[in-house]
Formats: sequence, C-alpha cells, structure tokens
Amino acid sequence: MIPILRLMGTLSRLVMNEGNQRFAKYGLNNNQFIYLIRICEQPGLFFSQLADQMKMDRTTNYRAVQNLIKKGYVVKSNHPENKKVRCLYPTAAGQALYPELHAYEQWCADIVGERLTPGQQQVLFESLTLVTTNVEQRLE
Repeated sequence: MIPILRLMGTLSRLVMNEGNQRFAKYGLNNNQFIYLIRICEQPGLFFSQLADQMKMDRTTNYRAVQNLIKKGYVVKSNHPENKKVRCLYPTAAGQALYPELHAYEQWCADIVGERLTPGQQQVLFESLTLVTTNVEQRLE
C-alpha cells in the first residue's frame, strides 16, 4: 500500500502545484484557489463546514479564508438566525474568477480520467471513497 499512498500524494502535489502557479497572478497561493472554489459552489458555507470539507484544521482554514477576504474574493457575514456562526460568500471578484477555477478543476479531472474507461473511473472512485472513509474513521 505504500507505493499507492505515495502515488496519491504525488498526484495531489502535481495538481496543487500547477494550480498554485496558474492562480498566483490573482494572488492565490497555498491552495487558496481550492477554498475559493468551495465557497463559490456553496455560498453561505460556515467556517466549520469548509474546514470539515477541506479536511484542514480550523486555524489553517481560518488563515486561508482571511487571506481570501483581504484579497477581495470572499466576504463573511453573520448567519441570519445564529449570530455566532459566520457564513462565507464569494464577492463579485471571486465569482468572476470562478469559471477559470472550475475550468482548471475540470481540466485536471479530464487528465486523470483520460485513459480510464467509465468502469475504471467508477472503480477508482469507489476505492478512493473507501480508503478515505477508512482513514477518517481511524483518525477521528
């Protein structure tokens, strides 16, 4: 399993490094583009929900979002019913950048699945889902 784990890490780093280089011109680094994608796709997301989705600790998540706020891509506001909860929304600048971010994500997905049949893609998805569940359960 170690070679598989290393391949998964290599794939992740390749995609993240390429994304960081592509989106550096927008001031997005340290994988901030991934956070922005999630916020654009789920406006009103809570800080804690985002951290859970990203599988990042709350402090790292908070810093990444604060940087997106400073750069004008995201705003935070109080939840209408619970003032303790902060919701995240993309700004017009964040929404304008989203199509390019999504296109990059689609491009990466196309490359990953390029030589796989639909059946192989399904098996890969199911296998990675199972592996992720195993790790999450052990680390919780």
